[in-house]
Amino acid sequence: MTIETSWFIPVTDVATTGTGLTLKAGEAERHALAASLEILDCKTLDCDLRVRPLRQGRYQMTGRVRAEVVQACVVSLEPLDGVVEENIDVEFWPPDQIAVAAKTGEEGEFFDPDAKDGAEPIENGKIVYGRLVFECISAGLDPYPRKPDATLAWKEKDEDTAKVHPFAALAKLKPKT
Repeated sequence: MTIETSWFIPVTDVATTGTGLTLKAGEAERHALAASLEILDCKTLDCDLRVRPLRQGRYQMTGRVRAEVVQACVVSLEPLDGVVEENIDVEFWPPDQIAVAAKTGEEGEFFDPDAKDGAEPIENGKIVYGRLVFECISAGLDPYPRKPDATLAWKEKDEDTAKVHPFAALAKLKPKT
């Protein structure tokens, strides 16, 4: 299983004063995460999160996600170490409340003064936060990781090859009659 589906807390386990979650991903989870993100490695993945109940069966999760990753340099393809640190602040709502808040009427959009952009659904009585951790790491990755000393060695074409007709190689394949 990956962290996207296996990291959750049942709402019945959330204390009325809130519940803290300190998590470290295991080796299998880190390898699965690295494969999903198409990076070379995920050396560590730690989360320090807090879930607290709100009113109307809603919950708020706040905290920090930190991962040590290895990406390939876009120039040399050599391994490049990096650190991703992202904050999480998300509300989880019962699915029926999300549906109601999303409805629109003839007068325009339904207005819910408590609505927060991007509320996540509570799934079968569980706050599933693994996908959020995955998305935080994904969003925090350097899209173009580059080693400071990496350079691209550009070689100009020789004058002789620049004058060759584009179909010259195909002409050589044609049998001589």
